[in-house]
Amino acid sequence: MNKHKKKPMKPRYILWLIIILCLVFIGVSLNNNGEKLSIQKGISAFLLPMEKGLNSMGQWVGEQKEHSRSVNDLLEENENLEQEIDQLNAKISSMENNLSELESLRELLKMKEVYPDYEMVGARIISKEAGNWYHSFIIDKGSNDGIKKDMNVIYDNGLAGIVTDVSATNATVRAIIDDTSSVSGMLSKSTELCIVNGDLKLYQEGLLDVEMIAKDAQVTAGDEVVTSYISDKYLPGLVIGYISDVQMDSSNLSQNAKITPKVSFDNITSVMVITQLKADLVASETEAEEGES
Repeated sequence: MNKHKKKPMKPRYILWLIIILCLVFIGVSLNNNGEKLSIQKGISAFLLPMEKGLNSMGQWVGEQKEHSRSVNDLLEENENLEQEIDQLNAKISSMENNLSELESLRELLKMKEVYPDYEMVGARIISKEAGNWYHSFIIDKGSNDGIKKDMNVIYDNGLAGIVTDVSATNATVRAIIDDTSSVSGMLSKSTELCIVNGDLKLYQEGLLDVEMIAKDAQVTAGDEVVTSYISDKYLPGLVIGYISDVQMDSSNLSQNAKITPKVSFDNITSVMVITQLKADLVASETEAEEGES
C-alpha cells in the first residue's frame, strides 16, 4: 500500500474555489454595466488591469533608463566642454604671452630709436624686494641669455638700474632709486658733471638727490640729466631725469639739486637690458685709437 498517495481535494475546498471564481466574474460583470461576459472576455477583463500595471511599470523603467542615459550624455558633454575651455584658456594665455612679447619688441624698437648705438634684450620682472617701489628686482634673463654683471637696464627710454648679480636663468637689478645707488651724471646741455644718489625716503616725493654740481654752472628747472662719459659702469647718454630744484650747498662750494627720474618705479613689468658693458666700450675705443695711431 502506497503511504504517500495524494489525498483527493475535499469537496468543500472545490466549492469555495467555485464561489470565489463566481464572485470575480460577477464583479467584472458589474464593472461592465451588467453585460454577460464570455469566458474569454472574463479572463481578458481579469487580466487587463494586470497588463496595464505591467505596461506602466515597463514604461516607468524605460523612462528611468532614458533619464540615466540623458544624464550620462550631459556629463560627457560637460566634460568635453571643460576640455574645450581648458584648451581655449591655454590659447588665450599663449596669445597674451605673444602680445607681451610683441609689446617688448615695440619697446625695444623705441629704445633703439633713442639709443641706436646699443644692443638690447627684453626681460620680464619676476620678483622684487619688499616695499612699494622697484628699488631692487629680479628679471627672467640670465647668463644663458648673455646677461652679465654691470649691464645697464633701461625702461621707458630712461635709466632704470644696473645688473648686480647673475645666475644662469635670471639676474638681479639694483634700481637708481636704491639707497646704495650712485650714478655719475651730467647736464646734457652743458656737460657739467654731477652725482645722482638714490634715496628711498626722498623718492616718496618722486625725487632723487643730485650733488657736486659746479658752483658756477648754469642750472635751471627742467634741465635734462644723463649718464656721464666718465662713469666706469654706466654707458654715456642714458637719461636719468630732469632738474626740479637747485640750491647752493652748505659749504658754498658747489650746487645741489633734486631731479625727477625719467623712470617711474611704481609698477614696472618689463625692462630692456643693454648687452654692452661700459668696460668693453672703453676697451674697443682704446683699440680703435691705437689702430689709428
